[in-house]
Amino acid sequence: MNFNIFNSIILAGIFQGIVFAMVVLFSKKYNIFKSTLLLAGIILSFSLSNLGYYLRDINLITAMQFYEYCYVPFPLLIPVLLYFYVGAFLDPQKKTKLREKFLYVPFAIFLLPCIAFKIAKLSGFQNDTFYRSIYYVPFEVEILGILMMMVTMLYCIIKINRFERSNDKNIINSTNSGLRWLKWTCGGLIFLTTVWSYQMIKIQIDGMTSAFYLLWIGISIMIYWLGHIGIYKFGIQQQRKKIRNYSIESKISYVPEKQKSDYIVTFEKMFIGEKRFLDPTITLDKIADELHLSKSYLSRIINGELGSSFPDYLNALRVEEAKSYLSNADFSNYTLVAIGLEAGFNSKTTFNNTFKKVTGITPSDFKNGLR
Repeated sequence: MNFNIFNSIILAGIFQGIVFAMVVLFSKKYNIFKSTLLLAGIILSFSLSNLGYYLRDINLITAMQFYEYCYVPFPLLIPVLLYFYVGAFLDPQKKTKLREKFLYVPFAIFLLPCIAFKIAKLSGFQNDTFYRSIYYVPFEVEILGILMMMVTMLYCIIKINRFERSNDKNIINSTNSGLRWLKWTCGGLIFLTTVWSYQMIKIQIDGMTSAFYLLWIGISIMIYWLGHIGIYKFGIQQQRKKIRNYSIESKISYVPEKQKSDYIVTFEKMFIGEKRFLDPTITLDKIADELHLSKSYLSRIINGELGSSFPDYLNALRVEEAKSYLSNADFSNYTLVAIGLEAGFNSKTTFNNTFKKVTGITPSDFKNGLR
């Protein structure tokens, strides 16, 4: 057998991917969500695809046995699952359209000859014409798979960018801010597909299957990345939804103080009553434009009547909101990332630094002090 450091790394990725997929598929915590089921399907497909090539690489099975027992046209299934995963992660309530289901057609078409080939070999069927018609199927699957992956990942990046732009206008109602990791994932898959294309050309020229080591190891890394960051981001998304519901339910009516000017009353009604301070993209310029005031004048009346600069006033409100989340027993096991993002901060680091500046202690210390 042919064991080396490269296929050992590949085997580790395969094992981890299969275990992860089984945990998700059989866990009531995850298998009720479309996005996590699709994620498990993607990782399982990557893992099983790599497993077949791994068994062939270590010479446990021959090339013919690989196609007889192991080969499935996963390259045509994985891009489709990724397409639906991105859609389900961005909009969990969105239903799959009938025309989108036709994306599975290439996989189904090429799966049929693969099944026919396996049945024919197992039954001892002899027909040279039949086997010649099947001979080029794997190559055709690889070429079509490369095209599908490239197009799908580019489309997904465009879709994510559109989603971010549309939610910039209504970001306070979105729990999907911070989608850079998803774009990095699509970019990583585009890179792997480029490697895949190069190695397909290389194997046609010199027949070296070892040229695929870089691709297989890259897939193992992608399995690890998707399994960990995908579930982590999903967890944060679910936590943020629950915090968001609590924030909406606990919203109180704003009652202005009589001695305040009309401008400040309008400003506080917008900022406190509508909880606009939770919008991580909010700026003094935006508020001034909405109130039809100059930025300098609004800043001056905030300083004069509220005794605080706009950034300090904004941060104080966000910190108080975060403290209410941290004090809630229902959120005791939630991540500081989810709490910070829902309080209007754009990162965990900003949340920690601002919270400590305002209160003198970190969010973790505040949380521990409640126990």
